[in-house]
Amino acid sequence: MTAASPRPGALHAAIDRAVVARAALRTRPLRETATALAAAARRWAGDDAWRAPLADEAALSPANVDAAVAIAAAALDADALAALADAEGREGAAPRLVAEVLASNVPALALPAIALGCLAGGATLVKSGRADTSSADAFHAALAAVDPELAATVVTASWRGGDPEGAAVLARADVVVASGHDAAMAALATRLGDRLVANGSRTSVVALGGPARDDVAAAIARDTALHDQRGCLSPTTVWVAGEVAAWAEALVAALVDAARVLPPGRRRSRCARPCARRSPRPSSRARVLAAGPWGAVLTGGTLDLPGARTLHVRPLPSVDALPALLSGVECVGAHGGGLDTEALRARGVARVCLPGRMQRPPIAWPRGQRAPLATLRGRPGAPRILVEAT
Repeated sequence: MTAASPRPGALHAAIDRAVVARAALRTRPLRETATALAAAARRWAGDDAWRAPLADEAALSPANVDAAVAIAAAALDADALAALADAEGREGAAPRLVAEVLASNVPALALPAIALGCLAGGATLVKSGRADTSSADAFHAALAAVDPELAATVVTASWRGGDPEGAAVLARADVVVASGHDAAMAALATRLGDRLVANGSRTSVVALGGPARDDVAAAIARDTALHDQRGCLSPTTVWVAGEVAAWAEALVAALVDAARVLPPGRRRSRCARPCARRSPRPSSRARVLAAGPWGAVLTGGTLDLPGARTLHVRPLPSVDALPALLSGVECVGAHGGGLDTEALRARGVARVCLPGRMQRPPIAWPRGQRAPLATLRGRPGAPRILVEAT
């Protein structure tokens, strides 16, 4: 069901039906669920009809939307879903209802949300963000085509933040996973208490050692250009142990090239404004090395200007010094030096990977250091970090 604004009773009735449908599947093998989700993702990605308005809604270029769709579909790999279910799908107890409140900064966030809700064993309610009102419905339809019984456990909806009917719906959920700005998460926390799993404002960084390389710079630029640098996995700061100037020059060239493949979308808010149109604050001592419609590269100082494909290149005495400098960082893209991943975990980092993989999180990504599936089943465990090949 989709609702621009939840009608009294209609959304509750849809959820009631989904809960009953979920109970009927309680003995279904998790592998069967994983296979159905993967098949639905392939069907969803192969259908161009639903995505026509998405580029305008999300204020992204069509090429960037196509890339986001491909990335989201690839993450729902049947073997990866089954492996996650085997690892975490039997911890704790299945929730009766999982609610997912999606952010608007990145398209297609509904896919992992629905997949995790289904694997956790609960009925799943997905509230789409205002900048992507089509991908959740389209994936729900694809799931209905390949597995109508599983699709009957999913409800998709949309309503304005603060809508009292929406708040009443969320109050029914055993667990609410929400993404957004810290202020929005704080407001939800006052109503939902410990049933809220809040994904507030986070960012990502790159750590580089060794001589500058064009291929690595190109990988960083692509991570930056995807979603126009809006998501928590988008790199904003590039820490360099070594050739700062050479890496900065390589990143300028790489960002220019990336803009040809993934053109920037139109501006939609202050945070998406091209850095070239801003003036660094005098106290920052940061220097604009180069800027244009493709983005910007700054060096030195302490200026932090996320968004609009802006990379801030900063010197690092050694890779060992990185963990102490980090706060609120979700992912570190690493090249050319051995990082102390346990120290990064202690500083709140949830994921380490190669540049070029930052925007391709696997379904097992422990966002916010939480176990993705066990958290929905009430057993988040100790803070986690996922270390991919580096």
